[in-house]
Amino acid sequence: MTPLPRRRSFAYLLWLVGGFIGAHRFYLGSYLGGAGQLAFLVYGIAGLPGGRFCLMVLLPWMLFDLWWIHRRMSQLQAQRPAEEEEETPPAAARHASRRPAPRDPAKDYDLAALAEANKLQERFVAAAEAGDWTQAVAIGEQIVAATRRVFKGPHQNLAMTLCMLGQACYQIDAFDKARASLEESLSIGRKLGMPAEDMDVARKALDLTLVGIEQRKARGATTDEQGALLNLLDDREARYRDALAQGDLKSAERLCAEAIATSRRLHGGAHRSVVLHLSSHAELCRRLRWNEKAQASADEALAVAAQLGLDDSWRRGPTNTLALLHAAAGRADEAEALYKKTIAMAVAEAGGGSSDGVVRAFNNLAFLYAESGQDAKAELCYARALVHLDKLPPGEGDAELHSDMLNNFASLFMARRDFVRARELFERSLDIQQRSCRGISSSAANAHNDLGLIAQEEGELRQALAHFKRTLLLNQICAPDHFRNIDNAQRNIDSVSIALAAVARAARMEPST
Repeated sequence: MTPLPRRRSFAYLLWLVGGFIGAHRFYLGSYLGGAGQLAFLVYGIAGLPGGRFCLMVLLPWMLFDLWWIHRRMSQLQAQRPAEEEEETPPAAARHASRRPAPRDPAKDYDLAALAEANKLQERFVAAAEAGDWTQAVAIGEQIVAATRRVFKGPHQNLAMTLCMLGQACYQIDAFDKARASLEESLSIGRKLGMPAEDMDVARKALDLTLVGIEQRKARGATTDEQGALLNLLDDREARYRDALAQGDLKSAERLCAEAIATSRRLHGGAHRSVVLHLSSHAELCRRLRWNEKAQASADEALAVAAQLGLDDSWRRGPTNTLALLHAAAGRADEAEALYKKTIAMAVAEAGGGSSDGVVRAFNNLAFLYAESGQDAKAELCYARALVHLDKLPPGEGDAELHSDMLNNFASLFMARRDFVRARELFERSLDIQQRSCRGISSSAANAHNDLGLIAQEEGELRQALAHFKRTLLLNQICAPDHFRNIDNAQRNIDSVSIALAAVARAARMEPST
C-alpha cells in the first residue's frame, strides 16, 4: 500500500503550533529530526549545562524548517506518482512481498555517532564557558567527525558544527584551521540555503580570522605552527624580563634559555633573535657567576652575528660581557682590549656622537683602570664618559647607568680626599635618581652613604647622620637581602650618634662665660 498523502497546509500548521517538539517532522516522516528537536527542547528547558546552547541551536533549526517543509513536500509528491505507476498485480505483489522494503534515506543515520555528538556538544559548551579553548578545539574536532558520520554529506548541523570549531580555533590563534572550517561551513550553507543570520555569524568569524592571518604574516609567521612558536617566544621574553626586574636571576636565566631554543625552532637556525637572546643569556650567566656558560653564550652570539653579517650594534653586548668576564678573572690586558673594542663599536653605532652605549663603554674601562690602580687613566675615561653624558638630553636615557658612572667618578675623587669635586658628582647623581624614581634606588643609597662619609670627615655630624639614615632606609627598601650594607649603614649611624652625644655632653660641661 502507498502511504497516506500528506497535506502542505497541515504540515505548516504543525510547525507553527508544535514546531519546537518536532511535530511537523514526525508528520512528514523525519522521525530522527523530530526526536532531535524534542531532545534539544527538553534539555534546554531543564536548565542543565549547555542548555542555553541547545535552545540557541533549536531556533535557527526551526527557521530552516520553513524551507525544509516545502522541499520535503515536493519530494513526497514526486514519489507518489511513481509509486502508483509501479503498483503490481496480485501475483507480482506476492513475489515483491518477499523482497526487503527499501530504506528511507532520511532514516539512514548512524545513531551511535549522533548520540556521541550530542554528548560532546555539552563538553564543548562547558570548555568554551570556562575559557579552555584548547580543550574546546579538541572536542570540536571530535564533534565534526561524529557529525560527518551521522549525515554523510552536506547538512545544516555539519555547517554549524564547523562554524563552532572555526571560532574555537580562532581563540587559540590556529588561524589556518579556523579558516578551513569556516570556509567549509559557508560552502555548505550556500548549498543548503542556510538562514542569513547563521551565514553572517560564519562570515564575521572568517573576516576576523583573515585579519589574524595578516597580522601573523606581519610578525613573520606564515603557518599555525610558526604562530604558536612566535606566541611562545613572546611569552618567554616577557617572563624572563619580569624575572630580571624582580631580581630573580636564576628564573630569568632559565626562561632566557627557553627563549633561545624557541627562537631557533621558529627561525630554523641562525637569526637576529637568536643573537639577541644569546647576548642576554651571557650577561645573566655572568651576573650569576656561571662564567663558563656566560663565555659560551657570548662566543656563540658573536659567531652567529658574524655568520649573519650583522653590524657592531649586535656584537657590542657580548663583547662587553666577555670583557667583564676577563676583568673578573684578573686578565686585565684581555679585558682592556675588549673594552676598547666596545668603545669603538659604541662610538660607531652612535655615528660619532653620544649615547648610553658610549657612556657605559667608557665607564667600564675606567672602572677597570681604577681597580688596577691606574687612577690617571681611570680619571681620563670617566671625564670622557662625563662629556658624553653632558651631551645627552636631560632626563633621558638609562638613569641607573648615569648615576653609577657619576658615583664611580666621585669615588675616585673621594679616595684622593678631593671632597669638593666628589660631593658635586654625588649630588648630581642624587638629582638624576630623584627625577627618575624619586630617589629610591641602590645608586641613591650609595651616594647618600658616601656623602655621609664626606660630611663626617668634615665634622658635619648632623648632616652625616641624615645621610646615613637615608642610606639605611634605602638599603632596607631596595636591597633587603644585602645585610652587609644594612649593617654598615647602622654602624655609621651609631658611630655618628655617639659622636654627637659626646659633643652635646661636652657642651653641657663647658662653663658659661
